[in-house]
Order: sequence, then C-alpha cells, then structure tokens
Amino acid sequence: MEMVIDFKDVDTVDKMHKELKQAFGFPDFYGANFNALIDCLGDIRYPEYGMSEVTIGENEILSLTIKNFPYNDEFIINNFFYAIKCVNDKSILNEESPSIHLILI
Repeated sequence: MEMVIDFKDVDTVDKMHKELKQAFGFPDFYGANFNALIDCLGDIRYPEYGMSEVTIGENEILSLTIKNFPYNDEFIINNFFYAIKCVNDKSILNEESPSIHLILI
C-alpha cells in the first residue's frame, strides 16, 4: 500500500499530529502525543482495534511518502522518526516485516 502526506503546513508537533490524525483517520480520542502516535500507527495491521482507518495486511508494508518534511525542526524530526522506528521495532519483535517504509521527498 502506498500513501502520500504533504507536510507543507506542518511547522509544529501539534500540526504534525493533526495532519497525521486526519491522514490516517485516527479515532476522536487520539491523544496527539508521541505515545498515542505509536499506538495508532502500531495497530495498522490490526483493523479490529479501530485505531486507524488506514490498514495493511499481515504481510503488507505501508510505503509512506512525506512531502515537504520540516527538516529544520528537531522536535518534529525526533518525534516522527522515532515513532516510525518504534512501530517497526514492534513489528520485528512480533516476527513480522516492518510495517512502514518511509520515503521523504
């Protein structure tokens, strides 16, 4: 599965969470914080949990392309990249392939 998100208006962590919530269809109770992001993205292989409208199959990988990534904001960089790493680490721990391949353009 392929997905493209444009971060052109993302200049704060709050805006990053808002953009990701909208793009992935996270639930209304999404906490818009680092741990909530890991929880929601980490469950994209488990649609029965209802944490994301975007789901992938057991052996599927999401190719996530981010356009206009804000490379000048270390807080966004650290939060976003580390969240993706945690999600993929969880998949590997469960003896699955990484869930998300990240592409930055």
